[in-house]
Amino acid sequence: MAAPARRLQLTLALLKPDAVAHPLVCEAVHAAILRHRFLIVRAKEVRCGAEQSRRFYREHAGRFFYQRLVEFMASGPMWAYILAHENAVPLWRSLMGPTKVFRARHSDPDSIRGAYGLTDTRNTTHGSDSPASASREIVFFPEFDEQRWYEQEEPRLRRGRLFQSAQERLLGAQPAQVTPVAGQGVVLAWQPCGHCPGAAGTELCCVPGSEEGESSVVLPGTRLVV
Repeated sequence: MAAPARRLQLTLALLKPDAVAHPLVCEAVHAAILRHRFLIVRAKEVRCGAEQSRRFYREHAGRFFYQRLVEFMASGPMWAYILAHENAVPLWRSLMGPTKVFRARHSDPDSIRGAYGLTDTRNTTHGSDSPASASREIVFFPEFDEQRWYEQEEPRLRRGRLFQSAQERLLGAQPAQVTPVAGQGVVLAWQPCGHCPGAAGTELCCVPGSEEGESSVVLPGTRLVV
């Protein structure tokens, strides 16, 4: 008997202005998120004003880099994600790599910061450092009710009943229309939204059905042929 799946953990991921300024970097980071089998619970482009940036990084107030960081985060658009995974916080931080770009390039060159970071401020991404921080930082999504998500969506997502919402362009636990395909399991009627980084040109998802009329795993932008 298989062990029960562990409860999913949430984390906030930000693609900083230096990443968003380069669409190919955005696409590469988005692809890495999918490749490491994160579930994209919410995603949207955001602008962070100076005051919001100060509040977001208030734990660093008084440090020599604080004002430079605040000004940079308010300098342009960013992409914000709520990601889910059994080990969302440590996995995303590992994928990002060290904060200091020089160190990332030498000790973890295949990490996001090792590959795309420019400076210790312009280092491509941000990630929550703990589940408590993630709960606080999800303020970028004021409409998101974390408690309700854990009560209603997380149990179904954890059991593998994942569906792509074409309307909200996210993974969720709502029913979706599926079509059996001989030799390929189930193809979801999912279309790329064209707004999320890396969405353009992606294929439909082919997955095996866990139960009749349901899909077992659905990752946007990923083709799984069974």
